[in-house]
Amino acid sequence: MSLLIPKEPVYLRGPSHFLPTRAMSNEALLKWFGREVRPSWIEHRTGIQSRHWVQADQACSDLGIEAVRNLVADFKVDLSQFRQLILGTVSGDYITPPTSPLIAHALKMENCGAVDLAAACAGFVSGLHFAASMALATGQDQLLVNAEVRSKFLSKEQFNSAVLFGDGAAACGVTLQAKQSHFQLLGSQLSSDGSVADLISIPAGGSRKPFQSLQDPLGADLESLSINMKDGAAVFLKAVHGMQESAELLLGELKLKMSDIDWIVPHQANGMILKELEKRIEGSEGKVVSVIAKTGNTSGASVGIALSHLLHGSKQTGSLKNSAKVLLVSAGGGGLAASAVLQARNG
Repeated sequence: MSLLIPKEPVYLRGPSHFLPTRAMSNEALLKWFGREVRPSWIEHRTGIQSRHWVQADQACSDLGIEAVRNLVADFKVDLSQFRQLILGTVSGDYITPPTSPLIAHALKMENCGAVDLAAACAGFVSGLHFAASMALATGQDQLLVNAEVRSKFLSKEQFNSAVLFGDGAAACGVTLQAKQSHFQLLGSQLSSDGSVADLISIPAGGSRKPFQSLQDPLGADLESLSINMKDGAAVFLKAVHGMQESAELLLGELKLKMSDIDWIVPHQANGMILKELEKRIEGSEGKVVSVIAKTGNTSGASVGIALSHLLHGSKQTGSLKNSAKVLLVSAGGGGLAASAVLQARNG
């Protein structure tokens, strides 16, 4: 377990988020699949009513750029304050170069380092863990961006998993400066279990199975370039267990109880996982923030998007109270799990 309990205060400004304008209802999704299934079946099984997909000419960097622009517009953030941009994504514009410098360049952040972080569905919380560590080590402000385009990696042959995914992005500043901040990071932790790495993956395109090894990249082997879920039930159980265990470990290290937590912001994997998580974590009833009905599973961006909804206020949560404690928890590909506890501030 990688544990971070800051020795001096670390703060977040934001997050803000961005969703593509192309909304895909369950009915529209079924037309894309060519399946004769009632749209209500998808909502009943996943809790999802619609999700957002990019247009054909949009990519990961486009979403990240817009999320940062929303952060600037919402909270008057000055991008010149940042010396490092950390991008959490597993759906970058290219295999190489990385996407983070493309975002930094588009935003005219020339005096800034940039790095991509691949942590799948644990992307936002893992990115926060690293951004806070960098801020503490260097004394410099970090810009954390998470952007995922999952719609371009879906297969019509993987119906049960493909109905889950949407596209989106979130962005926040991580700083040692308390002024105009919205949260203080109390602690975070990361863990992994590579023994289950094959449960959900894109098998081809990397150095293990490069494009050259595919007999027909545009035909018979197309499935290996799409998101593959090997065992849906196993993925479900691993996600629930990973988030539950990660939360309990971190709360124990921080000497907190679930009764101390006001809101839980989990990875928005699917509605059934959110309900099961609420059942398993004692004292979490009514505290789980859910935005999946309108966003779908946006992978590593989902916690940031849900936290943005909490910060901005929603019908479910209302206005966020000062000093409220917020538990972030996520789990995903590679058996990764990540959690963090934040405390809300007036700014």
